[in-house]
Amino acid sequence: MLRLTVARFAAQRMTTHMLAARRWYKVSPNAARLGMVIDHNGSPQIVVAKDHGGTGRGQAVIKLTFKNAITGAKSQERFRGNDALEVMLMVQKEYQFLYTDESKIYLMDMSSFEELSIDLDTFEGDKDRLALLEDGMPITVQTLEPEPGPISWRLPARHVYKVKSVEARIAKDKGATYLPATLENNARVMVPDFVKPGEAITVDLEKAEYVGRA
Repeated sequence: MLRLTVARFAAQRMTTHMLAARRWYKVSPNAARLGMVIDHNGSPQIVVAKDHGGTGRGQAVIKLTFKNAITGAKSQERFRGNDALEVMLMVQKEYQFLYTDESKIYLMDMSSFEELSIDLDTFEGDKDRLALLEDGMPITVQTLEPEPGPISWRLPARHVYKVKSVEARIAKDKGATYLPATLENNARVMVPDFVKPGEAITVDLEKAEYVGRA
């Protein structure tokens, strides 16, 4: 039974890889769309702007602004209408957070139970948000297929936490008052004064702000 399961998983991975490879296709600069990932000079570049910049040597010139999918660096390139651009496939997949060390985050693929490690520096967002990581949290990984593979990762938009403690209110002010709270993962957020330890709350991870009771 185990041998059969492994064989099916291997066949599924091979099929996925073949489909991804077929989708690595070529387009003209005129057909390039914002958000496409182009293999340019051996590196993955995301098209973030497009401009028809007149003519050059009798041919139309298209100016594309790229953002390097790995480093984030921007650049601008000029292409002729008959040039060919290789389009790469960007895939987003959800993993489960395991732990971090000084330089990497370790994740679990819950479909194959394989472990994946990615550099912490490839995090999409403010580094202060790394304090919001929690055991078992779903993490989205962006992968370029068929290669170079995983290039970045991000937190979910919102997540539910259990409140460990709330600082005592010093004085009674009129209206709603927000107090510093410590979550079970030791991250801190401001919560309304009616939130009590042991309650579950939803937090907006981009803003690191309280949204409501879960």
